[in-house]
Amino acid sequence: MGRIGRKKVVITGGFGYIGAAVARELLGRGVSVHTLTGRVPPEASPLTSAPLLFDREYLVRELRGADAFVNTWWVRLPEHGLTFAEAVERSRLLLTAAEEAGVSRIVHVSVSNAAAGRNLGYYEGKARVEELVRNLGTSVAIVRPTLVVGRDDVLTNNIAWLLRRFPLFLLPDGGRCRLQPVTLDDTGRLVADLVEQDRALEVDAAGPRILTFGEYVKAVAEACGLRRLAVPVPPWVALLALRLVGRILGDVLLSREEWLGLKQELLVSQDPPTGRESVTDWLATHGPTLGARYVHDWRRHCGTGRTEAVSAGR
Repeated sequence: MGRIGRKKVVITGGFGYIGAAVARELLGRGVSVHTLTGRVPPEASPLTSAPLLFDREYLVRELRGADAFVNTWWVRLPEHGLTFAEAVERSRLLLTAAEEAGVSRIVHVSVSNAAAGRNLGYYEGKARVEELVRNLGTSVAIVRPTLVVGRDDVLTNNIAWLLRRFPLFLLPDGGRCRLQPVTLDDTGRLVADLVEQDRALEVDAAGPRILTFGEYVKAVAEACGLRRLAVPVPPWVALLALRLVGRILGDVLLSREEWLGLKQELLVSQDPPTGRESVTDWLATHGPTLGARYVHDWRRHCGTGRTEAVSAGR
């Protein structure tokens, strides 16, 4: 498949999680990257940056002259200050501003099985934004990651954090539901590949191996050098326990909707895997530091860490 050289790419969230991985991959390919962000740039950053402001005229100015726009912006939970409906409208503003600015290629980061999960607010919002992307009058691509595993990944790191601090781990429904994790670096590579294409494409970012949730927890424990008792419990018991821990920490470890997404196996791709790297190998490499500290998602997005760059290193 032929590639088109892009000289300048604008990306939302270049100092965040997936956005940082995409920016790093593009920089490695010699592309100039400008990010729209709510975070303070780290010292000596190779990215140029401007605040992410949801104003049409401002966004058009920031996007004008770009060869491509990568949109990674979204909200994990309504508790982060925006409803999913409001997030859809802000996404609409970003996409239409890119189109008005004359950006020739738009790559949008969604989630696996967005349409299949429309009974859940997060997935319904993602599905609506995918529809907006398809209706744009320019060259577009949609990337749908499953569970993206890397440094500062909220779910995986905090599973490890719980394993390090408690002698047993509660497995809702016995951990039978499946997921298909993909590494952060594989996700960044795939998004960058699509930036360099010019065809309308919709691609899942999913790793080469499908595991049950129980198998995944076991892999995290083994990577951390831990032996823990995994206890099958009804989902409400696990969610209640996580809610109690979350209240102490001032965060949401796993919401009910997120559990339902896992239960519906929405983090399993229906297509052949696009990821190359083994997530279990990544876990084994990073196990000694995984879960050493709690990744506080609310603080990262709404509290004292909301302007700090996320350390989404390899």
